[in-house]
Amino acid sequence: MSWDSDVVPFREPLASGTLLQNGLYRVGPVVGEGGFSLTYAAHQKPGRLPVAIKEFFPSGCWRENFKIVPGSAWNEENFARSVEAFLQEGSILERFHHPGIVRVLSMFRANRTAYIVEELLEGRTLGEEVSQAGQLSEDRVLEMIRQVGEALLEVHSAGLVHSDLKPDNLYCTEPDRYVILDFGTAHSFRGQDLSRDAEAAVSPGYSPLEQYQKDHCLTPAADVYALAATVYHLLQGYPPPNALERSRGATLQPLSNCSPLIERAVVEALQLHPLRRTPGIGPFLEQVGLEVAPHTNWIESFGGVVERSGHLGATSTLALHAPSRTLFSGGRDGRFSAWSWPDLAPKHSQQAHQRSPILALAVSQSGRFLVSGAQDGSVKLWAAPERSEPHWLVAAGPAVQCLQFHPHHGYVIAAFADGTCQLLGPNRTDPPWQAHQGVIHGLDIHPDGHLAATGGDDQKIHLWDLGGQGLVGTLCAPGPVHCLRFNPDGTGLLACAGDSGVGLWDVESRREVRSLFGHRAEVWDARFTCQPNILVTVSGDHYIYAFRADSGRMVICSQVNEGMTGALAVDPQQRLLATGGATGHIKVWRF
Repeated sequence: MSWDSDVVPFREPLASGTLLQNGLYRVGPVVGEGGFSLTYAAHQKPGRLPVAIKEFFPSGCWRENFKIVPGSAWNEENFARSVEAFLQEGSILERFHHPGIVRVLSMFRANRTAYIVEELLEGRTLGEEVSQAGQLSEDRVLEMIRQVGEALLEVHSAGLVHSDLKPDNLYCTEPDRYVILDFGTAHSFRGQDLSRDAEAAVSPGYSPLEQYQKDHCLTPAADVYALAATVYHLLQGYPPPNALERSRGATLQPLSNCSPLIERAVVEALQLHPLRRTPGIGPFLEQVGLEVAPHTNWIESFGGVVERSGHLGATSTLALHAPSRTLFSGGRDGRFSAWSWPDLAPKHSQQAHQRSPILALAVSQSGRFLVSGAQDGSVKLWAAPERSEPHWLVAAGPAVQCLQFHPHHGYVIAAFADGTCQLLGPNRTDPPWQAHQGVIHGLDIHPDGHLAATGGDDQKIHLWDLGGQGLVGTLCAPGPVHCLRFNPDGTGLLACAGDSGVGLWDVESRREVRSLFGHRAEVWDARFTCQPNILVTVSGDHYIYAFRADSGRMVICSQVNEGMTGALAVDPQQRLLATGGATGHIKVWRF
C-alpha cells in the first residue's frame, strides 16, 4: 500500500462479530478512538459478559487481512517496542482493583498487535461534560476529588505516577462513579524499570512545569498539579494557562465558582515549583475539607428480610425449590426442616438422621423428592415436603459431602469424603468411582445433564461425561476446591478454590476468565443469581458478598452473624438469598 505522505491512512476497525482468542471474545462496535488505539464494545464467554477490548492500532498504520501493518513514522522496530509498552500499561492496571481505576481483565497478542480487555464503562468523560455544561457545581467537583484522590493514593502507594490527569482522562459512569483512564504514560518514581521508551507526555494546561523538562524524574507532586488543574477547569469552565506560559509571566485567574477553601487549596497545588506545591494527594484532600478514607463507600449492603432459629448447633446446608416456595434446611442436629419462602414460616421438621449431622441436601426439579446425606455416610430419599418414611440409598460409609439430583433422569449423584462419587436411586446399584484423591467438596451437574463437575482437596476440577464416557477434562485450581456451580446456560463454571479466591471458568475453552477478589477468608459457597451479571458468595470471614461478573468488582457486602456461615441458597427468579451457619439461624436477604 502507498499513499501521499500528507494523507493519514484510514484505520479500518475489526468488523462487528469478529471472534478473538479462539472465540472467547466477540467484537462489537467501536466505542472509543485515540491516537494509539481503538476500543470496542465486546462480549466474552461465558454468558456473553460485556467487556471493552482495546486494540493497539496507532494512527498512521493500516490493516491487511486482520493484521496491523506499521506505516507513516512507524517501522517494525519501534512498532514492536510500542506494542510492549501498550501491554505494560495493561500490566500496570492489573495491579489495581479500586473502583476509581479502570480494571484490566486480560491481555493477549493477535493480528501482529496486542489487545487489552477491560471492564466496559458506560458514561462520558468529564471533558465532554464540562464542554457541554460550561462549569460543574462545587459539590460535584468535590465528589470527583474524593473518588479520584482515593484512587491516586493507591497508584502512588504502588510507586507510580499517572502523569496525564485531565478531564478527558476521567470518566463518569452512573451513578456518579469517577474512573481514571489511560495509564499509558504512567511512570515509576521508585526506580523500577517500567520498560518504557517514551518520555513523559505533556498535556498543556494540566502538566506541571517539571514535566516539560527532559529527564526530570516525576513524583506524586506532578499528579497533584494535574488534579488541581482539572479542578480549576471544571469549576472555571476552561483550564489554567499551561505551566510554560505561567513560568514566563502568564497569570492564573482567580476561581469564581467555589468557596475560598477550595480556591486556596487549588492555588497551593498549582505552584510551579514542586517543592512549594502541596506535597501529596492526601494533604490536598485535607485542604479541600475531605477525609482520607478507604473506598468502602462504594460497597452497598444487603437488606435483611427475615431471620429464624433453624437448628440446634448449626445450619449446615440449604436447598431452595423456588416453584413451590419452599426452603429446606439441614443441621448439625440431624434434622431437616421445610420453610415457606421467603417469609420462613415453618412447614414441618423431621429427625432425618438420628445420631449424625446432616451435611448435604438436594431437592428434585419437581419438588417432589428430597435427598439428605449425613456425616455417618447415610443417604436417604424422602417424599417432600410430607412427613414420610425414607428410602435408604446408602446405609453407612464415608461422610456425604455433596448431593445433586440429575435434572432429567431423577437419579442422585453423591460425593463422599474419601474422594469417591456414586450414582444413586431406588433402582440403581452403580458402583462408586474414585473421582479425587482426598475429600470432595464441590459437585454440580450441567443444566442439560450430560456433564458433571467435581472438585476437592487435590486442587483439581474434573469434568465427567454422565453418558458413560468417564473423565473428559481437568482444570487445575489454585487451591482446594470448596464448591462448584454451573451458570444457568451451562457455559460457565463458578469455582471457590484457594484460600480466598473465586474463579469463573469458560466451560468450552476450560479457561478461567474472571477472578473475584475481596474475601478475607476461605469462600465456602458461590452462586449465580436471577441477574446474570451478579454472583453471590459466603465466606469464612462471616460476610456475604455480591460481585459483578463482567468487571469482577465487589458491589455488595454484609456481615451475616457472629458464627461461621457456609450455607447459601439463591432464588433464581427474585433478588433474594438465604444464609445459614454456626449459630443455627437462617436469614433471608434482599439485594
